[in-house]
Order: sequence, then C-alpha cells, then structure tokens
Amino acid sequence: MNNKEHTLTLERLTELDALYEATEDMGILGRRPIYWGILVEELRQIRRQVEAGVKVKIEGTQTVLDTWSSFYSWAHGRYHTLEDGYDSWIGDDNS
Repeated sequence: MNNKEHTLTLERLTELDALYEATEDMGILGRRPIYWGILVEELRQIRRQVEAGVKVKIEGTQTVLDTWSSFYSWAHGRYHTLEDGYDSWIGDDNS
C-alpha cells in the first residue's frame, strides 16, 4: 500500500500561476506568454509524482491528484489555454 503524499502549497500555486500569466508585449501582434516552457516542465514534475504513486494534495482545497486523469483535469482546468497555446505538452516528456 502506498502512503506517499505531497502537498502543493498555496505559495507554490501562486508561483505556477505567475508563470502562466506572465506575458510580453509584442506591439501590434499582441501579447505572448514568456514562461510557459518552464510551467510545462513544472507541471510534468507534478505529473511524474502522481504517476509514481504519490498523492498530491492541493493546499486549501479537497483536491487530491492520484491518477493521471485527476492530474490532467486539474492542470487543464487551471491552465486551460496552455494545451492549445504551447507546443510542448504536460502529458509527455518528448515534446
């Protein structure tokens, strides 16, 4: 029986959210994300923990990421434009 757990703190969530929100002004081309590559790698690390059997609890919520599906639902819900707007994907390590 696996009893490994990790808590994703509110402080860490704030850092991840900042990576998602940071943009650069491209003039008439609009704004573009700056740190999505870093965010993808950070989310992959969380995904790898879940895949290794670690229950990742989200501080301040009832959310527990304990399957690939629960991780994906949480990540896609929180960072919904990441999947459509960035070439590398959180669900694999090869892109």
